[in-house]
Amino acid sequence: MATPTNSSGNLIDEFEESFQQCLSILTKDEGAANGGTGASGGLIVDKDEGRAEMEQATMRFIDLARQTEAFFLQKRFLLSALKPELLVKEEINELRLELARKEELIKRHNDKISVWQSMLSDLQGWAQSPAQGPAPSGLPNGNQSGQNPQVGSGGTNASMQQQQQILQHQQQLQQQLQQQQQQQHPQLQQQLQQQMQHPLQQQEEESEIEYEINTINRANEKRDDMEIIWQPYL
Repeated sequence: MATPTNSSGNLIDEFEESFQQCLSILTKDEGAANGGTGASGGLIVDKDEGRAEMEQATMRFIDLARQTEAFFLQKRFLLSALKPELLVKEEINELRLELARKEELIKRHNDKISVWQSMLSDLQGWAQSPAQGPAPSGLPNGNQSGQNPQVGSGGTNASMQQQQQILQHQQQLQQQLQQQQQQQHPQLQQQLQQQMQHPLQQQEEESEIEYEINTINRANEKRDDMEIIWQPYL
């Protein structure tokens, strides 16, 4: 493959021209096939010739695509050699956007957890409160009326235990998220400041920041799994 010696404008124009050539060959073959009337009286498409022409146009398109990619990679490498601070600033901005996205996601999950805790508290208060209004009409009196509260209290106790377990799991999950948020975010911000002061340590710090972001992602996935597990009980 020849090296990209052309300017970016000429190279892009040739790349676009090769793409249009591929499309024109495909549409020409399709139109000829639809308009042909057979060997007795119409246009007969030579499949071998059309295939060879298409392969040639495709190879030219691929070659120009590689030249275009090499051209922009060379420009980026030259930029990183002359002004490495620009690439560092770009990566810092990307990391800040990623941190903002993660913080927004954690905030939304914390809001959901608060809503669930409020709902569980309301359910517990309703279960622990005395009878809610008059009893429904049609209930029998006597022994049966004395046995129904026992059955209802047993079911209420089981429901309360289940709700308490769910609440404990939700509280543990929220504490873990808060601890991870307190531990991870100051470290990430400190690494960003160090990266702005020391551009030469970019690669090592990027790997550390990537590890921290992956840790947050795993924590979010674990929380999502817990939400899926406890969703039927809510």
